[in-house]
Amino acid sequence: MQIGIVGKPNVGKSTFFGAATMAPVEIANYPFTTIAANKGVGYVRSKCPCKELGVTCTPHNSGCVDGVRMIPVELLDVAGLVPDAWQGKGLGNQFLANIREVDAIVHVVRCFDDSNIIHVDGSVDPARDIETIDLELIFADLESVEKRIDRVTKALRGDKKYQAELDMWVRIKEALEKGESARSVDLSEEEQ
Repeated sequence: MQIGIVGKPNVGKSTFFGAATMAPVEIANYPFTTIAANKGVGYVRSKCPCKELGVTCTPHNSGCVDGVRMIPVELLDVAGLVPDAWQGKGLGNQFLANIREVDAIVHVVRCFDDSNIIHVDGSVDPARDIETIDLELIFADLESVEKRIDRVTKALRGDKKYQAELDMWVRIKEALEKGESARSVDLSEEEQ
């Protein structure tokens, strides 16, 4: 599993990445310290049922000691996201390319005030920063969905079996246009 660490520039993404992976990473007090994504492995602690079941644990990709399993996950520390990144502003194209490859996203938000640490917007406002990232991801998703709708519409001309898929993409597009995330759309098991 690969998890992408996202957030605005200079909010602590690389600090979190370094702490989670113990990997050496450049951390500095200026935006876009991270340009090329940092990759590393962190571990998620999980309860393992082997101790309760009285069986010998034979892990596939993680270690289990006394009923505690440490599951490795790949972390990807990407460049900070700024408004209009979906249009290529800042390192937007690179950021979005990195995010398309991950299985999950961790959003790091700055909630502390320190005049010695630069904030790209000049002030700390967690709600604004969350909204900025959410909107950029929605705009990027909308762009991808519109391309998908075009492809499915063309395929539908030759084969009516694509109608259900087109209907699904249209529902997702409508949600995105309302500022809702794609994951807010109710999908059947088949659509998922």
